Amino acid sequence: MKFDSIFIFMSSLLGIFVGMVASLFLVILNIFINFIWVTVPGNLEWSYYPLIVGLIGGLLVGLFQKYLGDYPKTMHQTLQEFKDTGSVRYKKRVGKNILAAWIVLAFGASLGPEAALSSILGGLISWVGDKMKLTLKRREEFLNLGIGTMMATIFHAPLLGMGEALEKDAVTKQSAKKNWPKILLYGWTTLLGILGFTSINRLFPKEALFGLRFAKVNWQPEVLWLIVPALIIGVIFGILFLKLEEISEKIAKKITNKLIAAVLAGALIGVAGMISPYLLFSGEHQLLSFSGSAAKESVLFLVLLALGKSLLTNICFAFGWRGGKIFPAIFASVAIGFAIITIFNYTPGLIIGIVVAASVTIILNQPIVTGALLLFLFPLQFFPAIAVACYLSGKIRSKLAEIKMIV
Repeated sequence: MKFDSIFIFMSSLLGIFVGMVASLFLVILNIFINFIWVTVPGNLEWSYYPLIVGLIGGLLVGLFQKYLGDYPKTMHQTLQEFKDTGSVRYKKRVGKNILAAWIVLAFGASLGPEAALSSILGGLISWVGDKMKLTLKRREEFLNLGIGTMMATIFHAPLLGMGEALEKDAVTKQSAKKNWPKILLYGWTTLLGILGFTSINRLFPKEALFGLRFAKVNWQPEVLWLIVPALIIGVIFGILFLKLEEISEKIAKKITNKLIAAVLAGALIGVAGMISPYLLFSGEHQLLSFSGSAAKESVLFLVLLALGKSLLTNICFAFGWRGGKIFPAIFASVAIGFAIITIFNYTPGLIIGIVVAASVTIILNQPIVTGALLLFLFPLQFFPAIAVACYLSGKIRSKLAEIKMIV
């Protein structure tokens, strides 16, 4: 696939624009979170404060859903709308997506920003496409470039955009050699997106990065006995996450009143916040501190945290609190990995990496994207094993889909 110089130039501007929009969205979101969860409670020692916040959030989400519509739109809805209509509606919709996403994420939902950002960017990119009178094919490339760049910037994964392109080639059975211009363009756009994201971040106090803290890598031969069990446990946890998703959706369908559903989810968020702050939010900014203390926690606590995070994430989404599931899925998978190394503490980073790779591959059904996502989350020494775990888990998922054990 060839791209003319004008499209490459416009894609470059798109990359910078997407990075800046994503950064501004997250900066303002963090201001809201700090106000609701730090400034307002102040010195008040109210153990039930999270419950109050959750109920207020549920009321706001429910009213928004009832009177303004199902916002924010999810990534799947955005891509499906484009597939069906060749565009993503933006008139009277972008603002609703932004406001709804801020409400959902600021009031503690165990969800990430990627779903809302994809719908926001989809609308903005469609607006640009209308103004520039782009062809349908160019609009599609523009949308895919924008979402790939956004994902790479918020996950601090520079190769994620290229991973998305390679994943599409793998699904459509196209040769990557034929599409190398597209893959390079994804990489270039992502690089500029990270530049735009970083330029805005530098204007504001820095938040903790999406990352893990490990001691110096110490290779131990005993770890060889744990590699296969770690892969199996990761696969099982990924399946369990998807089963909780199915159960949550079935329960949600029985609650026809959107306001009641949203308030119930808000109450659950509040109760979860009273149990552990790690159950709230996407887990992006909590992962670094969690990895520094998780090894000191009991196996039971870590397993319950992983299950609680997975359940809360899926209930939030099913009950009208729309958002992304990738950040929470990674956090929950990391907790399961730490549960294993609490018992068998041999080369911890490798075992956790394999568990997370297997679990997230099962959940996303995208082994290449998962590998690109985890490349810089774990020490580079572990990446060959993580890549193999992603590949094997992808094959396992395909087999499970064939026998109808998984969708």
